[in-house]
Amino acid sequence: MTGKQLYKRNHPQSGDALALQQSLPDCCTPLIFFDPQHRAVLDKLQYGNEGARQKGRAMLPAMSADFITQCHLEIARVLMPSGYLMLWLDTFRVGEALNGHGLGLADVLQVVDIVAWDSGRWGNGYRSRRCGDYLAVLQKPPIRAKATWRDHSIPSRWREKIDRKQYPHPHAKPLELIRRLIAATTNPGDLVVDPAAGSFVVMHAAHQLGRDFIGCDKAYEAAGVAARAAGFAVTGRDRVLALRRSEALHLNYYRQRKRRECSSQCKPPHLRASR
Repeated sequence: MTGKQLYKRNHPQSGDALALQQSLPDCCTPLIFFDPQHRAVLDKLQYGNEGARQKGRAMLPAMSADFITQCHLEIARVLMPSGYLMLWLDTFRVGEALNGHGLGLADVLQVVDIVAWDSGRWGNGYRSRRCGDYLAVLQKPPIRAKATWRDHSIPSRWREKIDRKQYPHPHAKPLELIRRLIAATTNPGDLVVDPAAGSFVVMHAAHQLGRDFIGCDKAYEAAGVAARAAGFAVTGRDRVLALRRSEALHLNYYRQRKRRECSSQCKPPHLRASR
């Protein structure tokens, strides 16, 4: 026994993103999804006025910059030639890239496209309000388009709401977009990798399309959650549901207050002053 964790395919499991990738052979997959939890970004999410959903996201296990860089190097090794990395970025990371800090991938992978995801749900922000994330599409050399990408009807601005009853994880990503990307870049039987799987949405989409999947999430075991009957898992479900109940109470209060305000404004002037 070497003491190393053995990672299973097509199974939700706890594990370390870097260790999972190190367990894979060279050039074994045409597609990897990666949603790194940057410690610096999670710290910036604590504005002081966040709701339960943002607090839940800020409590997620974090990754250091060095750890993420090592993950990127392993991704480049594991990807097949001309394979794709779908890298999730929030506004902070996009801003850092524009400020010259980059993604730390220029030497091994090239950005070939970007998709803006509108979640239809407002978040916080120091200035503008966050409403989704960005998906950077990176490719391993040799750079090829037509031979590696079949679906040319995927828009660069994608609007999709998350089914929070099915995927209550605070960092869940859009199932239909992920399904379209898998279908566009892989074939049935191909292996799809997600080393920071969160709610295992990628596994769910891969199974729908007849692809193999391997992935893990660091918080999976800590949350004490088993795989759901539908064949996919939700990381931290018990903790997140508790947060969502608190959020629902605040949301209900906000909606009632807005109804009262609208009702008051619709009244004739002589009735508005009656109170």
